[in-house]
Amino acid sequence: MSICKEYGLLLIEDCAEAFGTYYHDQHVGTFGDVATFSFFGNKTLTTGEGGMVTMKDKSLYARAAHLKNQGVSSNIQYWHDIVGYNYRMTNICAAIGLAQLEKVDEILAKKRQLAEWYKEGLKNLPLKTHEEIGNVRHSFWMCSILLNEAKDRDPLREHLKAAHIETRPLFYPAHLMSMYEKQKEEHPIAESLGSRGINLPSWPGMTREQTNKIISMIREYFA
Repeated sequence: MSICKEYGLLLIEDCAEAFGTYYHDQHVGTFGDVATFSFFGNKTLTTGEGGMVTMKDKSLYARAAHLKNQGVSSNIQYWHDIVGYNYRMTNICAAIGLAQLEKVDEILAKKRQLAEWYKEGLKNLPLKTHEEIGNVRHSFWMCSILLNEAKDRDPLREHLKAAHIETRPLFYPAHLMSMYEKQKEEHPIAESLGSRGINLPSWPGMTREQTNKIISMIREYFA
């Protein structure tokens, strides 16, 4: 914020996965000038696709609304006075999102309960679970584990797959992808996280029995 104020910049917060997350008792997305949230199918609140942009300034809102509606003039029908984009959400998708918003406290509570089950059940294994550090309230969008050894990541995923348990790898660092690899950058911490992380099933409707099965299969791998 201090850098933005010094240089007259707008601060845009990427809150794609962070609905329900607080920093010093303030919800993410309310610190800067603009914030973006994702409603993709695997997010805490979902409309199947799309997302939401929030802002504090009315002129910024008007600019964003103008751009997302194909640059159509607000005064003349079917007249495009700028190059815009087709970023509108359908009424059906919006209704799905609003219905989930009505029970968001319940969804977030179930996510937190699921994270607690994983944390308790995976104790004393060569891995780490997500922890809340400092004055932060975690939304537990994903329940992720970080293995001590990268060599265990893929074999463990295969072990779970054999038991019909789907997992996802942690995101790969962008600098390792083919379109950027020519830059020859090294980011050892990101590379380490990307090679050791697994996202576990974290649907808020999961039962204790389902969670225990996943925990049991992970413990079986390390037995």
